[in-house]
Amino acid sequence: MLLIFFLFGGWEFWGVQRWPIVLDGMSVLVGDDLAFGVAFGLRSAAVVNGWLRELSSSGCPVPSSWGSYVWVPRSWMEFIVDFDVNLCDARRSLRDALSAYAVHRVCGPIEAQFGVTTWDRHVSVLSSFCRWAVAEGRVQAVPFTYAQAGALDGDQVGDRQINLAVRRRLRAHVTI
Repeated sequence: MLLIFFLFGGWEFWGVQRWPIVLDGMSVLVGDDLAFGVAFGLRSAAVVNGWLRELSSSGCPVPSSWGSYVWVPRSWMEFIVDFDVNLCDARRSLRDALSAYAVHRVCGPIEAQFGVTTWDRHVSVLSSFCRWAVAEGRVQAVPFTYAQAGALDGDQVGDRQINLAVRRRLRAHVTI
């Protein structure tokens, strides 16, 4: 899977009728078959590209961050392909692949391991992508399991979802 950064200049010579609605500097994934769109069926790279195009209007307006956001689903897709799983598979397959991925990122080769903070950020971005993809009807299921927790913010009480894939962190005040 290739990662490119879209450069706007020269679009007039591409044989398209109007300029593409992709921001300059936007991360773009290109699948191994070099297909961008869905003309030959749903492509995982095309699903991720749809999410990337919406990053600027959904909480990530800073172009310098787009490259780090694309890295998360890209590394996830590169891992799950070894298990013959893709983004559009059923929840059971995705959950099994997520379990293997978590073990790989904790106990795998040293160059593949993540610390707690990196793993939690990775899970947060991947969860955001998966929720978007389900809401857009692009994928069937989210591989994560969530728990409901009470949240207190000043005098406001509410519920929030907690992703159970996040790793626990050591607390300075706790001793064994």
